[in-house]
Amino acid sequence: MLEAHARKAREAADAARSVIGEIGAVLGGPADGAGATRVRIGGAELASAVRQVAPAVVGAALREEFPALGCVLVELDGQEVRLVATDRYRLAVRTLRPLATEGGPRRLLVDAHDMRDLASWAVRRPEIVIEAGGGGDARLVSGGHTRTVTPVGATFPDYRLVLDALPAPRTRIIADRTALRAELATAEASGTATLHTDGRHLLLSRPGAAPVTQRALRTGEPLRVSFDPEVLLAALDAGVGPDVLLEVSSPAEPVVVRSADQGSFTTLVIPVREESA
Repeated sequence: MLEAHARKAREAADAARSVIGEIGAVLGGPADGAGATRVRIGGAELASAVRQVAPAVVGAALREEFPALGCVLVELDGQEVRLVATDRYRLAVRTLRPLATEGGPRRLLVDAHDMRDLASWAVRRPEIVIEAGGGGDARLVSGGHTRTVTPVGATFPDYRLVLDALPAPRTRIIADRTALRAELATAEASGTATLHTDGRHLLLSRPGAAPVTQRALRTGEPLRVSFDPEVLLAALDAGVGPDVLLEVSSPAEPVVVRSADQGSFTTLVIPVREESA
């Protein structure tokens, strides 16, 4: 309960800082009245964050219709750097702790292809500085080398509304990420994948096939929820570590998918209606 209260307090503070930053930008500058915002961060950490969130953008066929959803949102917000992406069926959020910060909050919307190129450049550098100016310009600087960032002029969805609206999970389950991934890869060709619990086990079933069982740790109510295997598989691929944590509030609400040992990365996956056997 205390952890939940602390998390809500942090989220409320983050939301307030974001709103203040947006108001400041509308009025003609950053909220603190300073010039550029500068954030110093590890190159490998930034590259890892891009690797995790960038797969959640929309495919090429939808980018013309939804240009913002082909981008990664980069938020420079006080003591945090957040990378966010969504394709309407997944929402991926990775939070980083910078080594140093200077200036007010900023939001940069960067094309996912450009973001991957920047990540490939950043991963080889121990530290980089992200500089964002008041006119929307930005760049990455490291050891005398500079990469220019060209933000996209589009409006990214208010992902905070989605996170704030999530009900408390009624079921939490920790399972072997690699084993679950292998079974989902098999399920891709056979339609909906349904997860349900049986005591200390997690069962994966799909139309026309016998359920597959693997050991898991469950707390809360019995679980039964269905997914598009491709969407859940992508969420598992973006995680790290041997285990995955699923937090389920209902079969119709977004399911939170986390790496069991990395709380700074969160993916929301939309369930689907279970197919008849």
